[in-house]
Parts: sequence; structure tokens; C-alpha cells
Amino acid sequence: MNVSDDARDATLDDVTGAITAMAERVFASLDTIASALSSLWNGLEDKGVRATSEDLAVLRDVVIAELQHQSRLLNGAGVVIDEDRLADCPRYLEWWRPDEERGVSQKLNLDLNPQSEYFYDYSTMAWFAGPRDQGTRWIHGPYLDFTCADLNVCTFALPVASQDGVFLGIAGADAPVARIDAELLPKFQASRRLMALVNAEGRIIVANHADHVAGSKIKAHNGTRRARAVPGTPWTLVTLD
Repeated sequence: MNVSDDARDATLDDVTGAITAMAERVFASLDTIASALSSLWNGLEDKGVRATSEDLAVLRDVVIAELQHQSRLLNGAGVVIDEDRLADCPRYLEWWRPDEERGVSQKLNLDLNPQSEYFYDYSTMAWFAGPRDQGTRWIHGPYLDFTCADLNVCTFALPVASQDGVFLGIAGADAPVARIDAELLPKFQASRRLMALVNAEGRIIVANHADHVAGSKIKAHNGTRRARAVPGTPWTLVTLD
């Protein structure tokens, strides 16, 4: 039985909708974390108090609650603070990861000393610099995150500002590509089209064709591909057939 182009395009609509819904769920969690940070910060400012890293410890419960809510998709989340915003340290992040074996969450500790050989300079990283410089939400990846057990991940991020409009940092979350694949692949496989979800650089995130591996650049083609921009993301859904 032949399938019309209209019917095939309807499957593109369905898959695009599923991708958008997944991304919006992540950003909803980041909205919650960002709101907790801005409320805390503004409350301290109203009292004439400059925030410290100890003040941010209260965000732990909010972050862990969102990680539990998004346990099928996320393996880390938290806030990353812009340089010199805190009174007691120039750089800081309050970032948590679930430890499934122990059933608890562990705080991520990175070397933030610029004099160290292992200095983790997050200010230069796209997932932080993009929201800071563009003032908009961001998705970076897929990329190999060496701090995340060498997993391919996509990092979602939202800029957070004070009541005076000062950039404070980002609320962010890591979604391993394998979990994004597990979330979306059933929808891809239900389609009669071969298709791939790619980022702005043409790097594959999910595909329902064995020749198109996550993390690789989409291969050249001879025919004309159809493409759908995924609303609210920098991603595009392209056909492979």
C-alpha cells in the first residue's frame, strides 16, 4: 500500500510534537530551579545582604525534586553562577546528580581554581556563554562530557537574572543522548519515514536508521530531504528517505 506524502508529513508533525514536548518538560523544570534562585537572590538583596555559596545550599531540595521528576531523562541539574557574583568565592555551582546505586543524590565538585592544571572554566563553555550572551534559553550538544562519566549529553540551560536585570548565572540540566533516544525512538520507529533529529551543526541526536549514529554528522545525500524545525529548540527533524 502506498503512503501519500501528506500522510508521511503527518508523521513528521507527530514526531516534531513529541520532541517539542520533551524539551518543554526539561525547560519547565529549569524554570522551577531558576525561579528558586532568583527568589532567593532577590530576597537577600532586599535585605542588603550579598549572597554566598552557603546561601545557595537551600536550592538542593528544589534541584533534587526536579531530578526525581525527570528521572527517566536527566542525570544532573543545578545552577552555575556567573563570576564574582558571590561574596565568598569567584566561581560556584550547585549541581546535583542522582546516585541510583545508593538511592541518594551527590553534589558535583569541580576544580574551579584557575591556577590548577584541571581548572574547569565553565564561563567559556557554550551551554553557559550562550544564555549569558544571548539572554535566551539554550541547548548545547550532543557532546562528550568528561565530567559525566564520558557520556554523550545535551545540556539544557536558562539564563537567570536578578530583579535589577543583572545576569546571575544559569539553571541547567544534562540529558544523556541515550536517554533522549530511549524517550523519542519509539515515536521515530512508529513512523513510516526514515528520519533523524539533528542539531544546528547537523550532528545527529536520534535517528531510526542504523547508518546514522548519534553524535555523528548527518551524511551527504543525493535526493531532496524534507526538514522541520523543532519549535523552541535549535534542532531540526530531517528525512533520510
